[in-house]
Amino acid sequence: MNSSRKPSNPHLQRNLSSERGAFIALNQEIFAQLLTFVDFAEKFTIGFVEINFPPDAKILVEALKTNPDCRDIQFVTLSFSDPNLRFLRDEIVKILPTIEIEINKKLVLIVQGLEKSIGVYGDYPPVLQDLNFVRDAYKRTVPHPILFILPDYALTRLAKFAPDFWAWQSGLFRFQTPQITKDNAIK
Repeated sequence: MNSSRKPSNPHLQRNLSSERGAFIALNQEIFAQLLTFVDFAEKFTIGFVEINFPPDAKILVEALKTNPDCRDIQFVTLSFSDPNLRFLRDEIVKILPTIEIEINKKLVLIVQGLEKSIGVYGDYPPVLQDLNFVRDAYKRTVPHPILFILPDYALTRLAKFAPDFWAWQSGLFRFQTPQITKDNAIK
């Protein structure tokens, strides 16, 4: 079984490569700002990354991990796609001891999938209620920068239903989806 997950179709590989290039080119300025943010972020620091198209999130994470400016940073992606998730901090605290931090590297956590538990409609999602309630505990228990990658509607709901946590942000980075990615998605 091939675990590399690289497409064997050369045409598909070219499409992915062109999508990656188009994404970075379209978002060059905001990507540079995000690079500066992760370089200077220390201890518990929150960055919100707005990405509305899931393939773009993969491209962004790969671009961060392979960028020469990030060679002293260890990015660890945490996926939380359970729609019934309520206690995010507890889940992160459980995972932290299992992460093998590389020597002389700063750990930056990337949280993805949280939009599933935030939902699209309804009042006060439980995960946001808890996020707002236990925000002070993050400083003690999650002493690493965190990037939350979320679509625009989830960020809007987070700002509305967890306003105290939202206020702690140190950066908000809004990425655009290139037309080529949109076109390839509907083929």
